[in-house]
Amino acid sequence: MVNKIILAIDRDNDLGRKTGVVSPVIGRQHNIDAAIKLGIADPEDSDVNTIFAAIKLYDELKAKGEDIEVVTICGDENVGVISDSKIAEQLDKVAKDLNAKSVVVVTDGSEDEFVLPIVSSRFKIDVVSRVVVKQSRTIESTYFLIRRMLNDPKIAKMTLAPLGIIFTVYSIFLLARYPEWGLGAIILVLGFYFIVKAYGFEEVVESYFSSIKKSLLEGRLSFVMYIVSTILFLIGIIQGFYAFYKLYSQPITPGLIKLVTSFIYGSVWWIVFAGISASIGKLFDLLLEGKPFKRYITVSCLLISMGFVLWGASTFILAGEESLNISIDAAFQYFALSIAAAFIIGIIGVLPVTKKVKG
Repeated sequence: MVNKIILAIDRDNDLGRKTGVVSPVIGRQHNIDAAIKLGIADPEDSDVNTIFAAIKLYDELKAKGEDIEVVTICGDENVGVISDSKIAEQLDKVAKDLNAKSVVVVTDGSEDEFVLPIVSSRFKIDVVSRVVVKQSRTIESTYFLIRRMLNDPKIAKMTLAPLGIIFTVYSIFLLARYPEWGLGAIILVLGFYFIVKAYGFEEVVESYFSSIKKSLLEGRLSFVMYIVSTILFLIGIIQGFYAFYKLYSQPITPGLIKLVTSFIYGSVWWIVFAGISASIGKLFDLLLEGKPFKRYITVSCLLISMGFVLWGASTFILAGEESLNISIDAAFQYFALSIAAAFIIGIIGVLPVTKKVKG
């Protein structure tokens, strides 16, 4: 039985999850052991400092002759009703076992303080002590923390890539004296970036740029083709924006679908030939190495098929527009012929792979 409790709170149960320690942890030595285990498991966890701060406060008040005990209680990783219910149960157990009248609550000043109403419903709260790690206050430590995070390739790609895209795209339109187009271009490029991230295509992009670097260092012909591919891709994006702008600047601006379709119409063949150029570069490398290369013939054929489908569909959708100057009947014929061409070229491209599988 004690008069006062030094209460350390770990609402999301880092202590239990990372060390297996069961709360409530009652007593000075038990809390020291728990803090050491948590410090070894995760030296950066702020709850380590919270527990040691509670022990330090316990020692100071104990030296003044107060009847006191130190306790650490934990909630659950499912922060909310579940964690707070567990904290309430542990507080009831502590109140029954120690029969204390008041508490000094020690927290790291984050979400742990949300449980203060639960504590105050069972004990009188004398003081709330917030623990702040001194190093986190300094500019120097913040600098080194950010630097360490950016040295992590995963974090760097997640943070720096979008920022690089925003600055690059906006600066291009700023230099071209079209700053009003910058915001739209940023949203478009970021949307494309998020789609790439969502479907895991970033590995393909990384592989492409690593192939450029490798082909340059090893003196391969594919390096030239990769550069040509990149230039064609950039030209395709520019041509797509140009077609978009031509349609947008008409006296009567068409709908969003036609505007997007105009971008596809203006860029599709440039992007297709960019992909074919990269495939040819890889194909030459495989030929020189004496390795199988039929897969890249298939890729090139499928890219051409895709180009015919997108070009035919975009031509049909844009039929009748002044910038295209194609009648609806002619556009339908182009669309039908492009579908037929895509089907034939697709079959031709798939045959080498099919023969390999059968063999």
